[in-house]
Amino acid sequence: MSSRVAVIGGGFSGLAAGVRLAERGKSVLLLERRRFLGGRAYSFPDPQTGDMVDNGQHLFMGCYRHTIAFLEKIGCLDRLKFQDRTRVDFLDSANGFTSFDCPPLHPPLNVAAGLFRLKGLSSGDKLRALRVGLAINSGEMNGSAPAAEEMTVSEWLDRLGQSRNIKTRFWYPLAIATLNESPDVASARMLKVVLKEAFGSDRNASRIGIARVGLSDLYTENARQFIEARGGEVLTAAHVQELVVEKGRVVEAILKDGERVGADYFISSVTHRALLGILPATIREGEFARLNDLATSPIVSINLWFDRPVTDREFVGLLGARIQWMFNKDLIVKGSHSSNHIALIISAARDFVEMSKNELTRIALEDLKRLLPETGSASLVHATVVKEPEATLSHTPLSDRLRPGPRTSIPNLMLAGDWTATGLPATIESAVLSGHIAADLIE
Repeated sequence: MSSRVAVIGGGFSGLAAGVRLAERGKSVLLLERRRFLGGRAYSFPDPQTGDMVDNGQHLFMGCYRHTIAFLEKIGCLDRLKFQDRTRVDFLDSANGFTSFDCPPLHPPLNVAAGLFRLKGLSSGDKLRALRVGLAINSGEMNGSAPAAEEMTVSEWLDRLGQSRNIKTRFWYPLAIATLNESPDVASARMLKVVLKEAFGSDRNASRIGIARVGLSDLYTENARQFIEARGGEVLTAAHVQELVVEKGRVVEAILKDGERVGADYFISSVTHRALLGILPATIREGEFARLNDLATSPIVSINLWFDRPVTDREFVGLLGARIQWMFNKDLIVKGSHSSNHIALIISAARDFVEMSKNELTRIALEDLKRLLPETGSASLVHATVVKEPEATLSHTPLSDRLRPGPRTSIPNLMLAGDWTATGLPATIESAVLSGHIAADLIE
C-alpha cells in the first residue's frame, strides 16, 4: 500500500514536493492555510484595474535547473520567457541608460565583456572586478581561508580590492537583488554561490527569465491538477495548528477547525516561524530552538498606473535611488492591455516596510521623476503597495550555519522551504530544490 504523505504549505516548495511524490505514486494530501496557493510567490487581480499584481516581482535564471524541470513537468514552462543572452539595463541620473550585456562567449569571457561595456566604471574598476572571478574559482572560501566564511559581502569585496564605485554600481545591486539583504549584513558565502551558479561554466546559466503571467498562474493550478490527477488532494483553507507527536513520530496534524489529519509521513514546507508555531513545545525548545535565531528580510512592491507610457524597457535597475528595480508590466505580461502599469521593487526594505502607501508612492514618484523625465509629464492614475515583511531569510554569515537540513530527529517529519540548507540562497530555485530533496527522502 502506498505511503500517505501530508505536505504542509502550498508554495513552490510544497507543490514541488507534492508533484514529485505524486509522480512516484505516493498518496499526497497538501494542506494550505490560506484560500489560495502560492505561499510567498503569488499574484492577485488589482480591484480597480483588473491587472494581475505579483506580491513581489520574481526573476528566474537559466541556472534554476530544478525550477525549470518542475515547470516543464507540470506543463507551464512556456509561461516563462528567457532572454537570448544575459542583459540587464541600469539607469542613473549621471550616465543615463547603460547595459550589462554579455555576448555569446564562453564564461568567464562573456561576463568580462559585459562588464567592460558598462558605462560609469573606470578601467581600473573593470580590471579589479576580475579578482572576484578568480576568488570564486580559487576555492578561497572552501577551507583555505576559514575567516572568509564569516565575512559579509562588503568585507569580502573590500578584501578583493573592489572600489566604492563598482560596489555601488554593480556588486551591491546584484547582492541586494539576489540575497535580499544589505551588503553590510549579507553573507559573502551566499553571494559567491550566486556568482558561481550564474556565471560559472554555462553561458546560458545567467540568462534572466520573467513570467509572462501572474505568479499564481505560472504554477499553482497546474501543480494542483498534476497532484489531483494522480489521486492526491490539495486543500486550501486548511490551517494546520499543531503537529501531534507520540513515541517520537508525528501521528497527526490538528487543523484550526478541529479536524485531525493522519499520515505516514509529514513534510513541512512553511516558513521557519510557522514551523515553530505548530511544533509541540517540548520539541520546539529542543533541536528546533536555533531557528529562533534566524531572521528575515522584507520586500516592498509599489505598483503604479500612469495615463501614458513612461518606459519602453521590460526591466531596469535604478542606481542611486531608493527604488531599486522597475518592471514594465505592459511589456512583460503576455496579452496585457495597455494600462501603463509599472512595478517598483525595494529589496532589503527594513527602512520602508512600515511606511504608509502614500509615503511609498511619494518616494517612488520622486525617484522616477529624477531618473525618468518622462514621468514628470505623466499623471498617476492609480497605485497599490504590497508588503512582504518576511519575504526571505536574512542571509548572514550566522544564518549559513543555522539553516537546517531536510531530516529531523523525528523520522517521519521532513523539512522543505527556501530557508532550509539547500546550499542556495532563499530563492524560488532553493524552494523547489528543497521540495524535491524532502520528497526523495520518503520511501
